[in-house]
Amino acid sequence: MKIDDWLPEYQVSARYSILVRSSQESTAAALGKASFADLAIVRGLMRLRGYRLGSTKPALSPSAEGRRFGSFLELVSNPDEVVLGIAGRFWRPDGGMVRDLTPDRFRDFRRVGFAKAVWSFHVSPANGGSQLSTETRVQTFGRAATVKFRMYWLVVGPFSGLMRKAMLREVKRIAEQG
Repeated sequence: MKIDDWLPEYQVSARYSILVRSSQESTAAALGKASFADLAIVRGLMRLRGYRLGSTKPALSPSAEGRRFGSFLELVSNPDEVVLGIAGRFWRPDGGMVRDLTPDRFRDFRRVGFAKAVWSFHVSPANGGSQLSTETRVQTFGRAATVKFRMYWLVVGPFSGLMRKAMLREVKRIAEQG
């Protein structure tokens, strides 16, 4: 998976998946159609954290890397996987976002006192349908950033999981409706 190319080393990860009774192609198309900002839990939690999703949706299709989806930077978009990146001081009330990153700058980002995260969606064939998964990985830089992020994640992690599960269910709903 391409997420491994972008963040092979990390301190924290969370992965969720769902079985979709639809082909891999239909599930990928549904991911492109899903408007996560329309989901109340996603909209609310993202706003609470100061993140922007943007009006454009990531899609599993060939594209020029480096597009922005609100606060997130597209790192990979292909027929099986989309990977988004973000860097900042997530534990701060304003999120401490680093806003001037390109994919190359993101790859090289290692600023002490900060963290960077990748967030992926991946579609693979499974049991006559497809498996849709989402994974988040976070790498911190410096002891203080590691401690602050872990404390932050104790509070935010469960809500992040609820949000990502809601996203998976939405894609499943769209894909299975055909």
